Amino acid sequence: MDAREAEQGKMTALYCRLSKEDFETGESNSIVHQKEILTKYAKDHGFGNYKFFVDDGVSGTLFSRPGLDALLTEVRAGNVATVIIKDQSRIGRDVLEVGLLKRTFDEYNVRFIAANDNLDTANGFDIMSIFRDVFNEWFVADTSKKIRAVFKQKALNGKHSNSVAPYGYKPSAEDKFVWAVDEPAADVVRDIFNMCVAGMGPKYIANELCRRGLKIPQIYKAERDGVTPKHIPNHPDTVWHTSVVSGILANREYLGMAILNRKTSRSYKDHRKFIKPEDEWIIHENAHPAIIDAETFETVQRIRSNRRQVTRHYAKGALDDVMYCADCGSRQHAKRGSVKAKGGTVREYYHYVCKNSRSYTEFASCTPHCISREGVEKAVLDNLQTVIKLAKLDEKRFIQKMTDASLREGARSTQKANAELVKAKARIATLDRIISRIYEDNVSGKIGDERFQTMLAGYEVEQKDLKSKVAELESLITAATQQTTNVESFLRLVRSRTEVTALTTEIVHEFITRVEVSEAEYSPARFSHWARGKRQTVKVIYNYLDDINAKLKDD
Repeated sequence: MDAREAEQGKMTALYCRLSKEDFETGESNSIVHQKEILTKYAKDHGFGNYKFFVDDGVSGTLFSRPGLDALLTEVRAGNVATVIIKDQSRIGRDVLEVGLLKRTFDEYNVRFIAANDNLDTANGFDIMSIFRDVFNEWFVADTSKKIRAVFKQKALNGKHSNSVAPYGYKPSAEDKFVWAVDEPAADVVRDIFNMCVAGMGPKYIANELCRRGLKIPQIYKAERDGVTPKHIPNHPDTVWHTSVVSGILANREYLGMAILNRKTSRSYKDHRKFIKPEDEWIIHENAHPAIIDAETFETVQRIRSNRRQVTRHYAKGALDDVMYCADCGSRQHAKRGSVKAKGGTVREYYHYVCKNSRSYTEFASCTPHCISREGVEKAVLDNLQTVIKLAKLDEKRFIQKMTDASLREGARSTQKANAELVKAKARIATLDRIISRIYEDNVSGKIGDERFQTMLAGYEVEQKDLKSKVAELESLITAATQQTTNVESFLRLVRSRTEVTALTTEIVHEFITRVEVSEAEYSPARFSHWARGKRQTVKVIYNYLDDINAKLKDD
């Protein structure tokens, strides 16, 4: 069958992928090189109407990738006739996942070609492709094993694997993997330990640091290094929290120890980090100058171990990790309370409170935003069930609602935008040639100077307007492509769940990025029944689709 006939009305998808590990092997796998190979293959074999889908810097063991997700969305929409890749390792390095992808292509009657591996599903089953997939996975497993060995050897040699030093230290000028004392911050660390020895607990120490106007470690280090702070809560730069102080008081690295090999990932397929058992840590004494002497450190540990420990007698809530204040953006922490009923029985209840409120610090920068755990869990579960129901009820309509909303302001579809973009770029190229021609005519005397200047000014104005239009169209297309990718990623989550009847930590982490709680408002007419007159907004922000509720409000 002729390639042009097979793809009539459909696109040929050219997929490229480059991981960080691939990049280190040289230019042979670069995105530019892959595009050259795929373009030549498509032209030589009569494949037209082709479009690139690219994942740059993404591991082949991960199968939630922007480029791949966008490609699969087009496949499931029936818009793809053929998928072409450089070799099988570009689509992925996991035998099972790659097998599922091939099955998806087969299900939607999509021809799959790996140019350098002589694989073409139009020619029937190729048993060698299975062995290539196995080798591709073995390669990444072997590479992971070697990288782990390098990191462990580095730890055995007393070298840190990165240049991030704790508050009080900084990378030395000679070797960024060796720590030097940062005196201004080190003085604060010494003060923290001295205050603890004097009998002050973490909460009172944090309040004292606030009174002094000292900047929190994240802000201090960012300003010292001249970089933009990352992951900083939206609260004043000088509001210290007890957790930060407690972490400093427990950190043995202030004794001059290098504590290495503490974290690892479970496997080359699961990149999530976890803390190793302490007996597997690699510890080097006197690896860097000590800020705290051993006697002071031991005194602090003894004082803290003798303090009364508050034990939680209740399980962690499913939403504990994603609760945020809608006004200051800071975390909301779980607290326990109790009320005494008329009969003398005590009923416990649990609620969330903004950590920048007076419940946690003397220097409050926000109001409590208090909400019951039971109430917010019910609201979130109801919303999640509604979203999943609508997504499963009519997946095509759900995709339309999610993707079209971002394009309505521009009043154009992605296809129309692509057509306009091609037309605008072609006109810009034409204008370049025209300007070059009239310049030559002016030099040769065919066009006078005044006429030349008039024509040039007109063409340059048109070209400037076209370049602005190109930038606008490219921005629109990029936004639409990203939105399509996000929708596909979210639908993958929905398809993986048959039904959600209760909130669990696992489900929350899969679907939800954060839950934002506004401050409560009360109806004055019903003040005597304040709980019934309470009104509070709970905003659920989902993974991939943060504005999903706004787009589904008509449903």
